[in-house]
Amino acid sequence: MKRLLMASICALWLVRAACADTPGVLKKTEPAQIVTIPWNDLDDRVKLIAKQMMEKPTLVARGPSETFACMPEQYQWLLDNPDRAVTAWRRLGAKCVTIERRAGGKFGYVDDAGSDVAWEVVHLSPGLRIWFAEGKVKPSAVLPVVPVKAMIILRHSDLKLPNGTTAVQHQSDVVIHTDSKVAATATKLMGQTAPKLAEQGLGQLQLFFGALSCYLERHPERVESLFRPETKEMKPQMNTDQHR
Repeated sequence: MKRLLMASICALWLVRAACADTPGVLKKTEPAQIVTIPWNDLDDRVKLIAKQMMEKPTLVARGPSETFACMPEQYQWLLDNPDRAVTAWRRLGAKCVTIERRAGGKFGYVDDAGSDVAWEVVHLSPGLRIWFAEGKVKPSAVLPVVPVKAMIILRHSDLKLPNGTTAVQHQSDVVIHTDSKVAATATKLMGQTAPKLAEQGLGQLQLFFGALSCYLERHPERVESLFRPETKEMKPQMNTDQHR
């Protein structure tokens, strides 16, 4: 059941970056709250997606509030280029699945078990980003492929630490929906364990971006080696001029 929950939660980025103890990332766990949707800022399509997701969700959870030293521009670049972030994590020794760019500005991944998930940014404004993911995941060898939809709302803000260092503070909410009776039943049987697992999943997602941003702030000399293209194909380049 745990794998089923984690597969649903981490359908966007199934990574287990070995960065839980990364120094410089300050965490603050907050009690779960009702997810707030910025309805007035959304276009009709995103309003419809959000409304459908919020009607009888399978699971709702909130990640920890985290503050970490980094260059905000670099953090934003990583949010826009998760495929390149995966490459960097791999070169740092973490085990990550492959994330591919897909048509229409989407990203996605597939695995040998039959999972196939695609996601896209459906709303982007200063300090707010909403991702919508849809696809299917294979949580374990004994369970069937599960259809999953997920909406992640990431709020972030730039700030300065007392020592004058630039930093970012972020926190995310997730709304998960599935029509699978197996997944819905498993969630109910897990009771209060389910939201805790969801919070852990969001914590990994946030660390995927936050800890890498923090690491690059401390080791700017690694930018070129970590983000060089894996092939000769043209890919988005990070502006190394902005990294001291």
